[in-house]
Amino acid sequence: MEISQIIVNSLIRGAELSLLAIGLTMVYDILGFANFAHTEFAAFGAFLGFTFNSLLGINLLLSVVLAALLTGLIGILLDLSIFEKLRARNAKTLTMMIITMGMGIAIRNISRLIWTSSTKNFPMPLLQPLKILGARITRVQLGILFIAAISMVAFHLLLHHTKFGKALRAISDNKELARASAIDSAKMVQWMWFVAYSYAVIGGTMLAIEHLLYPRLGFDIIIPVFCAAILGGIGNPYGAVLGALTLGFAENVIISLDFGPLFSLGGLFDVGSLQLSTGYKPAISFMILILVLLIKPTGILGEN
Repeated sequence: MEISQIIVNSLIRGAELSLLAIGLTMVYDILGFANFAHTEFAAFGAFLGFTFNSLLGINLLLSVVLAALLTGLIGILLDLSIFEKLRARNAKTLTMMIITMGMGIAIRNISRLIWTSSTKNFPMPLLQPLKILGARITRVQLGILFIAAISMVAFHLLLHHTKFGKALRAISDNKELARASAIDSAKMVQWMWFVAYSYAVIGGTMLAIEHLLYPRLGFDIIIPVFCAAILGGIGNPYGAVLGALTLGFAENVIISLDFGPLFSLGGLFDVGSLQLSTGYKPAISFMILILVLLIKPTGILGEN
């Protein structure tokens, strides 16, 4: 595989994972627990987008926006009905994590009940791929990169140039001081859920558009998303983006390597070309996650 193709594939993979990792790391930073249902809601939102687009005939971009808004509202309702009450009772972190596991299983089976277990494809036109500096890239992939870039810029502006973003950063730095400064933490947390799930839906839909949409999609991408968040520094949204890009490059570089010379023992055995298939990407993510936890648990931009 040419270097230019590796770069393109890595950027696309990083763009998809970064939007998912941002929401995951936001929840951890503000509430202090890992939301294991995060990727399941991303897949659920992708199914909503598929329904709006394929079954109701709504424009694809508008379908994704509607799905993101609706899933974000579900995040607010879940916080109001469950997490806010648990926070009031000072529930333990382990309790919150177990609840999100249960939520993930529930939403996955709800998706299976509504949309069945069969795989689905977004109705995308078949167009000739473009060639850029020797790399092949489809118009859909160009759209994914463009939407991811716009989403990142929008997130930065939201975080640094709005009252919500400034309040959220204040809560992250010092919850007690933020409360003393008359910041409505409960309301900010609810909107944080909205933003986290909305971005997750955008990332999940991009994955589904490029590959396939099925109920286990959320479960299958949970390791890469957690790996991206931890690699960049859990709790740091910019670290999540950097971690996703780093993971994307690591996966594609390792898959492009030929391990034949290594196993031939210097030419003693003729084993031919040995390369990993793309199906091993989750295993690569898992190995990278273990290495990060052993070598630098705080991640690239994480703090002790």
